[in-house]
Amino acid sequence: MKKILSIMGILVLLASCNEDEFLKENPKDDIFAENLFTTYEGFSNALYGLMDRVRLETTNDSECFSALTNTGTDIGFGNNTPGVHRAFNDYNLLNAEHGDTEWFFSWLYQVINSANMIITRAEGDINWQGGSPEAAARNKGYIVGSARLIRAWAYRHLTNSFGPVPLNKTEVNGLNYRDDWTRAPLTEIHELMEEDWIYARDNMSMVEETGFPNSAVASHYLAELYLLQEKYADAEREAKRVIESGDYKLMTSRFGSRASKPGVPFMDLFYNDNREDGNMEVLWTFNNAHETILGSRNGGKKNMWTLYASKGSVLKKVNADTLYFHNGGRGRCRASISDSAFNWWEPTDERFSKHAVKKFYLYPRPGNPSILDTVEWTRMEYEKDSDLEDNWYWPWVRKYEYVDPEIFANADKPISWESEMYLRLADTYLILAEALHKAGKNDEAATYLNTVRARSKASLINAADVDIEFILKERSRELVTEEHRKYALNRNGVFVEWTVKYNPRIEGVGIDIFEHNNLLPIPQGVIDANVGAVMEQNPGYL
Repeated sequence: MKKILSIMGILVLLASCNEDEFLKENPKDDIFAENLFTTYEGFSNALYGLMDRVRLETTNDSECFSALTNTGTDIGFGNNTPGVHRAFNDYNLLNAEHGDTEWFFSWLYQVINSANMIITRAEGDINWQGGSPEAAARNKGYIVGSARLIRAWAYRHLTNSFGPVPLNKTEVNGLNYRDDWTRAPLTEIHELMEEDWIYARDNMSMVEETGFPNSAVASHYLAELYLLQEKYADAEREAKRVIESGDYKLMTSRFGSRASKPGVPFMDLFYNDNREDGNMEVLWTFNNAHETILGSRNGGKKNMWTLYASKGSVLKKVNADTLYFHNGGRGRCRASISDSAFNWWEPTDERFSKHAVKKFYLYPRPGNPSILDTVEWTRMEYEKDSDLEDNWYWPWVRKYEYVDPEIFANADKPISWESEMYLRLADTYLILAEALHKAGKNDEAATYLNTVRARSKASLINAADVDIEFILKERSRELVTEEHRKYALNRNGVFVEWTVKYNPRIEGVGIDIFEHNNLLPIPQGVIDANVGAVMEQNPGYL
């Protein structure tokens, strides 16, 4: 992911300009669209640029995204909370002028337009290379499939977050700019998403280059879409296609760079994010790179979910670089996990062990730095809801630990240059279990749930234990901070109920405020700019 990462930003600018004559003069610089979109190599460069735009979801610059899908749900609250995030601790503050929501909406349509550019221009007179007609067809299928998968992925976010939204299937440029958009029915958008993911499924390989989506990712999202549409047999088919492919497996034994150190298989996944590291569970990785590499990006989930330990009354008295070097690095704890979500793990579940959840801080013993002493414990203590904010000793999951191996002083930086798993097979197992349960196949659902649970030594269940409550709690136990939690709650119609019931930071807010917060507001700037037609606001927002 280190190849021409910024090229799509240039292409978006080109697409938004009028086609003046100077653009038709055979420009020599190969970043111009007329030259770029002529060969497979050029389209590959454009795809690198598109993926760079996609990865903004998890980079430090867009830490707000976790707030939009996790904070303010049953499993997450704002801790060291900047002003714009406070709306997810107090939904009275969420309105059509909310900055994170506007960024999210605009970013996704930038992704869609960039994908549309690739899809549209792939139908021209292109040298798809490859050395044979079959290879050329494969190259085209891969490029178009990737772009269509990403387009549907963007609409997945939009529809789950905003409901019906404008539907655009063409490249927007200076010649076809519109200001008369209307919100398309969900059925119409879902139809396009299904078509896109089916095309990607059938024209891509089950395993592609690390950092890029693939046929397995398409099937996973198809399974999720069919689950939402109550097409349970179709969801089962697509999920089993991935699980039974032989290309992926749950990692149940120690592996990778820390296999010889104390730990558990579950956490090895997060220290070895790529298939090249031996991780056969990861379906899709977001590649990051050290800041010294041109075009690099850094991960923002460490910044979001790892605590700012040196703010604590005890820990702020010791050297910060040394503290963070021995404790997984520094975050800013923009968000924390609710006490309810922590209590859903059994004590013996390895996903709740000291290897997976930060329970104490270590520091070199004075006079004998080879020995690490426990200098402070994390704890879930609060007297009133507001005490959860700026709670510097709240526990945290260790999924995003990172200490720069090159520069010791970077231990104090709240960012990570490690690649990051974006989607993994355990999620597919849980999507399948939900589909099987809803189809009345609890025996089979229990089997798939137990496969996931056995990896972490959680107690096994039987068919009588399977219901939506168990499945949603199991999703949290396995995927907390990884999944887009709000989507799963909305899919099952329990967002309001579970947020009020399980998140004490939100509990004091009246239920009448929540009823419309299952969706985000359409940004006011979008409504105001759409002068050629009325863009309806979601009910409940002014």
